[in-house]
Parts: sequence; structure tokens; C-alpha cells
Amino acid sequence: MVADLDTLNAAIDTLAALDVDGLSDEELHAAVIGVQRARGRLGVVTGRLVGRWDARQVWAGDGSRSAAARLSRDTTCSYATAAVELRRARQLRGLPSTAAAVEAGELSLDHLDLLGRANQPHRAGRFARDEAFLVEQCTRLRHAQATRVIAYWCQRADAETNSGDDVDGLADAHLHASTTLGGAVVVDGMLDPCGGAVFVNELGRLERELILADERAGVVRTVTARRAAALVVMAQRSATLTGTGRPSRPLFSVLVGDRAFTDLCELANGTVITPHQLAPWLDTADLETVLFDGPATIISVSRRRTFQGALRRAIEIRDRHCQHPSGCDIPAERCDVDHIIPHRHGGTTSQFNGRLECTTHNRQPNHHDHHAHPQPTRPVTRLDQIRARLRWRYLHDDDPDRAPPVRM
Repeated sequence: MVADLDTLNAAIDTLAALDVDGLSDEELHAAVIGVQRARGRLGVVTGRLVGRWDARQVWAGDGSRSAAARLSRDTTCSYATAAVELRRARQLRGLPSTAAAVEAGELSLDHLDLLGRANQPHRAGRFARDEAFLVEQCTRLRHAQATRVIAYWCQRADAETNSGDDVDGLADAHLHASTTLGGAVVVDGMLDPCGGAVFVNELGRLERELILADERAGVVRTVTARRAAALVVMAQRSATLTGTGRPSRPLFSVLVGDRAFTDLCELANGTVITPHQLAPWLDTADLETVLFDGPATIISVSRRRTFQGALRRAIEIRDRHCQHPSGCDIPAERCDVDHIIPHRHGGTTSQFNGRLECTTHNRQPNHHDHHAHPQPTRPVTRLDQIRARLRWRYLHDDDPDRAPPVRM
């Protein structure tokens, strides 16, 4: 074992002595990705060692009160970091396929944590059955997409065991606001997914207003300072609402179409929820129906909107995040709708020639994707709408109690 550690340290010494500035761009990129994957592999090996050290209670030899306390003290890391290492080590015991994928460089330690959180005791049997399939899916997806896949799997597994019906996130919602001796106020809390989405969306909108105001006034402040200011602005505007003032209403989008959409239920930010989590909001929310025909073609968008607004909404719901080929995950509400073929070159303003791109990828020529191709154009007729609605009703006649899939 000592010889193995000496070999590892010698390899690290070799990397430390590397002339980074002498590397070409390709070599530097390969080195960065290779080292990150090696860190993942080393994390799995470390987890196995820590797991046995924990299980055999080696840490208790000097009278330490816990494994995390001993690991924190002897490695000079924080207690929180030590606790993460121990949690990961304990999760490894039930994640053989995940650990193998991380060791092979196909997944990261973040995936190990993601799948470890999914492998709860009440899902253990189903997770053992499905782990290899879930790992295979995760290797094909970006992490944000993999997170949604795992969240949907958890919903299905909970439905099979009837263990998730009473979990709506409301019980865990809480907020603390306490005043310090100096008069500062410390805010800490957690919101349910729906309420949290409403809060984060409004906070982000106010932040963007403050960014423009700061630029005009020449004010420089940190992101966190601006966010704190946005929270104060939110409170001020709430306090000054007149009798005719109306708070903004969250928007919920019902997706209807072929079988591919019958089980979708998530917020605009990608958070996967269950339909009953939306129930408390339905009296104070705006609803719209988005009718799909197949996985990519949108037939219509309801609600009182201009054609431009409805078209943008359709593309937002279809794409959900920036479509730049680099794998950008900026969410729809922070993106522009880009003409793939520019309008000045004869490009049409349609869902087939439109895509979401964040402001960086859309507005900066050196970051823009100039090689994309529009989707094949498909005329959408009134008959298409009728057929899609009939197909939707036919698919759901056998399950009248199914809650409609909803997205906000």
C-alpha cells in the first residue's frame, strides 16, 4: 500500500512539474479533461477506502466522537467536506454500475452523488434493478438533463411503492429572518419547488433591472450584493401595491400531444415535480395549453397572446434551454429566440427556423453557432389540430383519473 501511494505521489509530482505554458491548446485541453476524469476515478478509490475505514471504526481509535470529526481533523479539511466524503463512501456500497462508470471516465462524481440520492431505502429494490439502465442514460446526457431523468425515475419508483403520494415539498418549506446585534438581518430558508420558481423568476427579473440601472449609474457591486438589493426592491414593491395593484400570476403550461408527453411535469427551470404539487397554485395562476404533434412540432399555443408571443412560447417549451452545440444549459427565460437562417437572408419567422440561444451565444459573433440548419418545414393546418386533439383524447379515455402533465 505504501508503494502504491508513493507511485501516486510521484505521478502527481510529475504533473506539478509540467510546463503548462509550453503545452499547445489541444494538449492543454486533453490534460484538463484527463486530470478531471482521473479525479473521479481517484474519488471512487478513495470512497472504497473511506468506507472500510468507517465500517471498521478505525476512526474511533483515538476517542474521536465521529468518523467525520476524525477525518476532518487528520486531513485539515472542513467538517462539511469530511461529511460529504463519508456519505459518498457509504453510497458506493449500493452503486456498483455507477462506480464502474466513474472509474471508466464515463461519469463524474456528481453523477455518483445524484444516483446515490436516488437510491433511498424504499427504492432500493427498484434501483438495483434499474441502475445499469440509468447509468447508460446518464452517459448520453449532460448533467442537467440526467438530473431530470433521475427525478422522473424517482417519481415512477415512488408511484410503484405508493411512498411518494404525500410528499409535496410544502412540509419542508421554511424561512428564518433574524436581526443581529448590529441591526443586519440574516435570511435563511427553503421554498417548495413551485413557490421557489415564482420567487427565483421574480428575483432574477429584478436583478436584470438593477444590472441596467447600475450600468447607467456607474455602480459596481457583486452579484450577491445585487441579489440582496433585488430582494429589498421586491419587498418595497409589495409594500406599495395600491388597491388596484395586482401581484404577478405564475404561468403553468399544460403539454398535450403524443405519448411522449403524457408524463412530463416540470417547471420552466427544469425542476421535476408531481402534478399535485401545483394544486395550491391553480386558483392564482394563468394556464395555457401547448398542443404537440410528435416530439418537436407544436400545433398551437392557447391564451391571449400575440402571434409573436405564442411563437416564442412554443419555441421556449420545445427547446427549454440554449441550443448552442457547446452544451449550454442557460434556461429558456434567459434566452433569445434566434433565426437560424437570418431574416435578412430569407429566413422565415417560424418554429422550424427558430431556436433558443442565450445572449452570449446569440449576440456575440465569435460565440454564435453559424453552422446550424433549420428543421424541415411542416405546414400546420386546422386538420392537424383536430387530429392531435382527437389523438390526445383517445390516449386518455382509458385513464380518466390521470392528472394532466403540467409545466410552469
